Amino acid sequence: MQTATTMPGRYYPAIFVLASATLAYQILITRFFSVMVHYHFAFGAIALAMFGLTRGAMKVYEDSARYAPERVAPEFARHAARFALSGVAVMCAFLYAPLIVPDAYAMSALAVVALAFTIPFAEGGICITILLTRLPYVGGWLYAADLVGAAVGCLGIIFVLLVIDPVSATLWIGACAAAVGWFVVGHGEGRSDVRLSRNAALGLAALAAVHTALAATGSSHLGVIWAKGTQQTGTLFERWNTYSRIRVTDLGLTIPFGWSFSRTPDTRIEQLYLDIDADAATPITRFSGDLTKISYLKDDVINAPYLVQQRPGDVAVVGVGGGRDILSGLYFGAQQIHGIEINPAIFEVLTDKFADYSGHLHRQPGVSLVNAEARSYINHSPDRYDLIQISLIDTWAATAAGGLTLTENRLYTVEAWDDFFRALKPGGMLSVSRWYEPTVYRGEFYRLIAIAAEALQHQGVPMTELSQHVIAANVGSVVTVMTRPEAFTAVQWQGARDRLEAQGFKLLLGPDIAYDSVTSTLLSGKADQSFLDSLPANIAASTDDKPFFFYTARLADLFLKNGFEAQNNAALGIIKWVLVFQLGICIYYIGIPFTRLTRRMPVATLVPPVAYFAAIGMGFMLIEISQMQRLMVFLGHPVYGLSVVLFTILLFGGIGSATVGAAPSRPAMLIARLVALGATLVAAGLLTPAVTAWARSAPTDIRILVSVALLAPPAFCMGMMFPLGLGIWRRHDGLLPFFWSTNGITSMLASVLGMALSIQFGITTTFALGVCCYAVCAIMIVGNRLAHPVADTALKPVRPAGLMAQDEVAS
Repeated sequence: MQTATTMPGRYYPAIFVLASATLAYQILITRFFSVMVHYHFAFGAIALAMFGLTRGAMKVYEDSARYAPERVAPEFARHAARFALSGVAVMCAFLYAPLIVPDAYAMSALAVVALAFTIPFAEGGICITILLTRLPYVGGWLYAADLVGAAVGCLGIIFVLLVIDPVSATLWIGACAAAVGWFVVGHGEGRSDVRLSRNAALGLAALAAVHTALAATGSSHLGVIWAKGTQQTGTLFERWNTYSRIRVTDLGLTIPFGWSFSRTPDTRIEQLYLDIDADAATPITRFSGDLTKISYLKDDVINAPYLVQQRPGDVAVVGVGGGRDILSGLYFGAQQIHGIEINPAIFEVLTDKFADYSGHLHRQPGVSLVNAEARSYINHSPDRYDLIQISLIDTWAATAAGGLTLTENRLYTVEAWDDFFRALKPGGMLSVSRWYEPTVYRGEFYRLIAIAAEALQHQGVPMTELSQHVIAANVGSVVTVMTRPEAFTAVQWQGARDRLEAQGFKLLLGPDIAYDSVTSTLLSGKADQSFLDSLPANIAASTDDKPFFFYTARLADLFLKNGFEAQNNAALGIIKWVLVFQLGICIYYIGIPFTRLTRRMPVATLVPPVAYFAAIGMGFMLIEISQMQRLMVFLGHPVYGLSVVLFTILLFGGIGSATVGAAPSRPAMLIARLVALGATLVAAGLLTPAVTAWARSAPTDIRILVSVALLAPPAFCMGMMFPLGLGIWRRHDGLLPFFWSTNGITSMLASVLGMALSIQFGITTTFALGVCCYAVCAIMIVGNRLAHPVADTALKPVRPAGLMAQDEVAS
């Protein structure tokens, strides 16, 4: 076997490139799932990726003869080429599958196609596993290259999707993966492997170049054929990025598009239809500057605040979309309209691609549009407003960070409304419109009232006066809740009431109007935990620690149905079934092999390393998910949340890994590493909420530096733990793929479990559980050191007579 000092250097770039390609491909899969099925299926994409990687590790564990150290280069090349080819093939099959959910055929097709995605990830898992477990141990350098490569892939795909479409990106990723296999095996180890890698790399690179050129020129090319059961025809414009895919089609000359008119418009206008991930939609209205042609807007209950707050001077519109709320502000005579739109693709549509069609709204007198996240922008902007309007902001699109890390969740929290109230002028008002169905589902309406009650109390409003600060108007399936820190006077309320009723809006709440006992209790300030627990759904006010406004089903009720169940809670059902699937995988790939191994070695010898690598997988993911959730709003962009958090954790984790040498750590150094890990994790958990609150108004570059400072120390220490474990339990090499797969399986479980825990118990609890997982790691290391004071840390299975160690491991 090669010694640590003679291991070829080509393996470092090999694992770097393949880890980068694997993570980039995983992010692309979450985007495809969000567009073509539903955003909450992005959970399934992440789980499938982790499952595939784990399956690859188990294949190495089960067939140690095939993946012997002398076979590393050709096997890596073969499986890297298979990763590239199968990744492209499965992506093409997914594009053409007519997945009409929830049709039984479509669900079966979805299951087959989704499971097919495990094939490329299994090939990638084999490549990474053989490099980490079959090469000479050189400390943490290989694992460092793996983490840094993943960090580059995570960051790189964000910028790649800004310039090319995801299909072209998939082809380029495949070409790079095959090319690195060609690079590794290009030293005479196997001619067939050289040909496979070379042909795959050159062929995919040629296809990628052609497809990129076709997509850039708008010519026919591979793209989404079916999305959420609808064939994608008539597309005028399409743009992908890390938030969503937006698509513009022509509605023609029709009745004005709207959700909540008190009377049917008697006019016809030209409109375009802008959909987001083939689900959420917003109209783009042809506007020539003639306000009389958009008079129908006065009949939309979304614009009820203009009847309450007549002729507001300064208006902030959160979520510009196709510009409909900007037109409302112009129609009702607002002097200054500040439009805040987070999605750069939507911003591009309105201010560039279809600016002529929409009347160049950003150039209208008094109108200014900005591409930013609303809370972050309002926090560091000196502007103050008479009205802040948030109308039906929900894209149902999974960001590249994964499902349910949605920016709009952060608009509907007590702390968010505190921010909005601070940005109001004296007498200013916050208006939020959400979906409402009185006979089936009122969870969102109740939760809005709960948030309003708590936020108003933060403004010093006495509990006995809360009802004097809230008005709610309804038409059809939409309710608009209007709140302000100053109470409505009797004269103001009577005038507003007359105008709202004259417009045909139904009043649900007002200073002298009560909706039902639930809202009355919420607005009395007497809604304690026992009252909330007595309700069939969780309507407690969402906070920044539990920002999941849309999900009113309790975790304990996932297997039950109640009257509050609705589309918004469908993602929780996905969590349920993915968790069940993952627990089954854990039993199959950890429990069963563990049971077999206990027949050949003492349980006390086997438990520490298995518990150690399982705890690393759980802890790393729980810490990563919770910190990403915490920092997303602070950084002002979900893309920043992904790029800064993931990139920093992976990069500094890789640097920390590189500090672990090949020689066993001295006891004093080992204890120092464990103390540093515990101290940095506890410090990050305590400091992150306080520091982000203190620096929330700082410029973007300062907020990025603050985030890196909070993330880097614990990431550095977390990165040391995997190579430390490899060094401690290295001598029985045959079990290392099993340990690696255990790490991957528990990471897969934690990727979804972390979200479920945050929804039910809060982000702080999820972070604390991640810290506890690393405490388990420390206990395993210390226990192993006490059990083997002479550094004899080898696993020594009791081999049956006549059996080779290799056969023992394979069984």
